[in-house]
Amino acid sequence: MPLQKNARWFLLDKSRALTEFLRQNVHELWPICGARTIWNKFYLRETTLELNSNPKKMKNVNSGDVVLSKIADYDFLSVDIFDTLLFRHCKSPIDAFGFMEAHTQTRQVTEYFKDYRVAAEQLAREDADSKGLEDVSLDEIYFCFQQFTNCSDEQAEQIKQLELETEMDLLHATRFGRKLVKQLQNTQKRFVITSDMYLPQEYLERVLRAKGITGWERVFVSNEQGKTKHTGNLFNDVAKYFNVPKDKILHIGDNRLADGQMAAAAGMQSHVVLASKDLPSRSPKPKRHSNLLAGSRPISQIFAANFLEKHHYDSEKLDFRTLSETEYFEAFGAVLVAPMIVSMLIWMKREMDKRDISRIAFLARDGMFPKAAFELLWPNECDTQYVAASRRLLTLPFTVLEPDTIGGMLHTTLESSQTLDEFLGKISAGQILTKLFANHGLSGKDPLTRKARKKILGLLMESPDTFFQSFAHERAALKRYYRSAFPAETNTAIFDVGWRGSLQRSICEIVDAEAGILGLYFGTSRHATSILRRGGLEYVSYTVSNGFPSHLTPWFTDFRDIVEFICSADHGSVLGLQENGFGEVSWGTAEVSELEAANLQRAKKIQDAALYAIESVLQAMSVETLAKYADPMDEQDMRQFLSNPHRQDALRFKNIRVFDGVGDTVGESLTRIGERRTHYQNAKNSRWRAAYGSQLNPLSYALLKFILRKRKKIHL
Repeated sequence: MPLQKNARWFLLDKSRALTEFLRQNVHELWPICGARTIWNKFYLRETTLELNSNPKKMKNVNSGDVVLSKIADYDFLSVDIFDTLLFRHCKSPIDAFGFMEAHTQTRQVTEYFKDYRVAAEQLAREDADSKGLEDVSLDEIYFCFQQFTNCSDEQAEQIKQLELETEMDLLHATRFGRKLVKQLQNTQKRFVITSDMYLPQEYLERVLRAKGITGWERVFVSNEQGKTKHTGNLFNDVAKYFNVPKDKILHIGDNRLADGQMAAAAGMQSHVVLASKDLPSRSPKPKRHSNLLAGSRPISQIFAANFLEKHHYDSEKLDFRTLSETEYFEAFGAVLVAPMIVSMLIWMKREMDKRDISRIAFLARDGMFPKAAFELLWPNECDTQYVAASRRLLTLPFTVLEPDTIGGMLHTTLESSQTLDEFLGKISAGQILTKLFANHGLSGKDPLTRKARKKILGLLMESPDTFFQSFAHERAALKRYYRSAFPAETNTAIFDVGWRGSLQRSICEIVDAEAGILGLYFGTSRHATSILRRGGLEYVSYTVSNGFPSHLTPWFTDFRDIVEFICSADHGSVLGLQENGFGEVSWGTAEVSELEAANLQRAKKIQDAALYAIESVLQAMSVETLAKYADPMDEQDMRQFLSNPHRQDALRFKNIRVFDGVGDTVGESLTRIGERRTHYQNAKNSRWRAAYGSQLNPLSYALLKFILRKRKKIHL
């Protein structure tokens, strides 16, 4: 035997020996090590090794479509349930217990429910082994759970019912299961369900019918039959039920040992299908190519499991390095953006319900994507609208700006304009400014030189009152528009990514004083205090409020630009409103360059994939069910991805650019990856420093991190 195989079996035997030692000494080790150390690291690992220990690839492992093509040769079928007919919207069966940890009923008993639940099942199986039984029931597991936690009978029963409810929520028919049922509907073939499972038979029958798996004659469950597939004895009951030779029966399942080897050893024909849940374990190690599937929060697990089942059904492996840019951004949208946006919208809906608000306005441009997702989740519950808004639209006509503010706002627009008329057209200025420039010898048709641009900017900064007066022609139309969008004596929520809250302040100054407005933000920075709180305006933030809590500050420092990229609408910034003779309002938007158009198309791919993922998940569970498992502030997985991206993930965003203001046609790189400057300059100026740092070799990264912290107190 080759040395590599010898080493593999040696390690496997050592793992089994260690696990057996832990089993025999569990009561002594439990207070010292705890459930998480013992069971998650050793028992679960050993179980995985046992199921995949055969070094030879089984010949009867096939794609679902191949298995379906072979069904015609058999009149009698036996089919596994979990990961064959039904899949859970989580990473593994024990992760479903993690979904229950935040529930009040479990927290009253223990904050480590997942660990104690796994340990209780193992203890119940040890008791069953000592009695010569092959499996255990859910009641027996919760009897052991009571021994570990000292909870009452009533509490144990409540948590047991919660587990059944959670399983019902998370289970959904696989693509293979739906195809199988459809194929068997109009045939004379007979099939039964065969499963190694502790859940009650009556409950499993109810789940199968609820999820659309029908046509079976009987459900054989190991805990009620007293026999399992893993020993092969349960297949004897199936053959006895059909009353035919075993070789006339085809058994289908996803477990190579129980459904493959043991079914064949019992004399049946068997085929093993590829379970989407196991796709990451069949693939190259994710640490080599992506952190996309690293999310551990319940909402992320739901969308990741749905993504694997919908997009990679029957795939033998998944390597994100082989995906095209479009495929990668679709995966990013489905497994990271979709759960974060759903979590945020659930939080928004709860904030609205607290205040009995049923109207919400999504401000352009960042609100277009969240509005589409909101309408998928609650299609008929709220009055939604997409409202024209921009810093230029709401600030210039209504606010007398400080000279420095005027210079900061218009510098980029002026630099990108070739003539004075082009510049005035971009800001929709009136005749007053045209006369001002004409009086100083500036013609609208002449090309703008550097000297002329400097002179124009100086005149604007010297005449803030004149600048304000030049937008008088817009104010009346804008007041009518916003007072129509936010009527008096109504309460309306507005959504904006953030961060200062200046748009909400401007809207509140324009609309009727009796119109109530609640600001809902992805995040607000420390500057929002002076703008919103001191102005007496009501608002709440999803991630950060005025910079607190401090561990979330990366959202408005390091990750601000990538959040705005993800939420980018497919149109330019709103420059002004035009009102026709019938009172209909149309928007004037800024033209976008080819570079920005390409940027917006990438964002649209991410958004479309996220919306498709939301729609797909809603086919399996309602928004009320999603809300049960979505922490209202559940942005943790996305934040961890952005804080520590894999090198391959960072490289995917290499071509994303950030554009500052109207008229910026070139922008700058989001990550600075690939730019021919020093690592120090690139990292210091990067809009996503963690991405730039992730693609450096360890020595360069360590040196750069030291230099940045020493010179500029910047953290990678």
